[in-house]
Amino acid sequence: MSRYDRRHSRETKGHGALGFLITFVLIAFVIVLVIFFLSSDDAFKGAKKKVYSVFYPQKYEQQVQKYAKEFGVEEPLIYSVIRTESGFRPEVVSSAGAMGLMQLMPSTFDWLQQELEGSVTYSSDSLLDPDINIRYGTYLLSKLLKEHNGDIKTAAAAYNAGTANVQSWLSDGAYSQDGKTLSNIPFDETRTYVDRVSEGYEMYKKIYY
Repeated sequence: MSRYDRRHSRETKGHGALGFLITFVLIAFVIVLVIFFLSSDDAFKGAKKKVYSVFYPQKYEQQVQKYAKEFGVEEPLIYSVIRTESGFRPEVVSSAGAMGLMQLMPSTFDWLQQELEGSVTYSSDSLLDPDINIRYGTYLLSKLLKEHNGDIKTAAAAYNAGTANVQSWLSDGAYSQDGKTLSNIPFDETRTYVDRVSEGYEMYKKIYY
């Protein structure tokens, strides 16, 4: 066997050993993860909460608590809507013109100001202020929840697609069995939105409440 052949043989064996080691580490990591998530130990529960909180943060906690109390909306729902709408980025402006943490349209903002204050006192740029955005977004959620008898999925659909669309769906047997809640949503975007808000709502309740 030439020196090249002997060296190539050693290198091949080395690569095989390295591959085994990587595989072993990956398997061990998966086992640790399974134990981590299935464990009922309090220490592990605390660790799991920290992991989940990375993906479901409670940013703007002071504002969320304040306006949840003022308008009677559950905190987990507000957090979930903010997470779904903007990913907690207050400067976001959508291609349609929706602004801020809870992605309110300027026209909707004007209407909500008339409802709350009796007049329009803030410009649309104020929607980039987290405090103002969360206050009016939460107020809108409270109105939609009252309009739809507290049903979170129907209220979330109205938040995304507008009340006119949702009322039309509720009156159609293909989308609603009882005229009050939606059994099906014809818009893919709204259906995905409702699923994300509902999942986030349940996760926030499980993690923090």
